[in-house]
Amino acid sequence: MAKVRSFAAKLAHQSSSEGKVLCPKCKSEVKKIKLIRARKSKANSWTPKYEYVSICKCNEDDIRSGKI
Repeated sequence: MAKVRSFAAKLAHQSSSEGKVLCPKCKSEVKKIKLIRARKSKANSWTPKYEYVSICKCNEDDIRSGKI
């Protein structure tokens, strides 16, 4: 059975800063995202490369455009 939560409880949970990491430079929340990049294998074929990257407003444009 699912846990019943009121709308006010959901808002209070979202607005709390408990467990959130803030960037000291831009004061926004730092989130971890999974990047999937293509790389060439030894057999000269393309394979996916998975990595986790921390992202905030400072480096968001660079990561999403593929510069980093």
